[in-house]
Amino acid sequence: MERELLELQKKIYQEESQEYEFFIEYSSRLFFFPVGQFYDLFFYGGGNSDSESFRMFLEFICKQENADRIVSMKFGGPDEGANGTKNWDFEPVANSNVMFPNLKRFEVQLSDYADHNCSIIGKDYYEDGIIAKLLVKMPALESLSIPSAPDKSFFEIGSHPLQDLRLQVGYDNQNFIRNFAQSNNFQSLISLDYSDVMDFNNATKDCYTSFEDFKMLFTSSAFSLVKRFVLRNSMLNKEQLIELQCLNKNIQFMYVDAKGGQYVSHMKK
Repeated sequence: MERELLELQKKIYQEESQEYEFFIEYSSRLFFFPVGQFYDLFFYGGGNSDSESFRMFLEFICKQENADRIVSMKFGGPDEGANGTKNWDFEPVANSNVMFPNLKRFEVQLSDYADHNCSIIGKDYYEDGIIAKLLVKMPALESLSIPSAPDKSFFEIGSHPLQDLRLQVGYDNQNFIRNFAQSNNFQSLISLDYSDVMDFNNATKDCYTSFEDFKMLFTSSAFSLVKRFVLRNSMLNKEQLIELQCLNKNIQFMYVDAKGGQYVSHMKK
């Protein structure tokens, strides 16, 4: 497999340098690290269907003999996209027959507060159940980091050993907190890091997760085994945060008052 990875590195470099000079900051590339008989892979570049390098990498990991030996995968890239959106299109993987029986960690680039483009999982602007389809293919996954909230099907896949989940909701929270509160398939989850929408300038109140949904979560059996909860970008006030902590005193609850950036020239007086 190492020989194939080296060959793939060359193909990606050749693809990236066909028309333009290869730039360390922007050009796609592949890193890999042997972990015993397994591999930790990191793809850097664009994630939409127009990226030939990304397509080649997905074809590589969709070969079952390669997927069997992957223990960790991470996807990242430069701050680039179209119409303010950086898409990660995993449909070719989700719709394939491949399984990742030994994969323990799967990470997709999160949005930074200073980014020009919002990272999401989806072919266009919608998640469309892709994350649930991916998770079904990762029966041993312990750590998941994603820039979009999964839809309700995420909680209908059956029992799963996921222990650590970090997510940003992207453009739509898809009622994630309410769906989680009503679920029972993540009995091993220890840590949840949840970021609500980042656009404080244009988002309306309805875009954010409601206090009632958080109350449902904090009193649910689904949340009883979680030991650490980090909440970012919420519209909740101090009194509501304290009330949530009182509902479940066994959890380590951290609130991060993070706000999306705005250009100084656009700020109102």
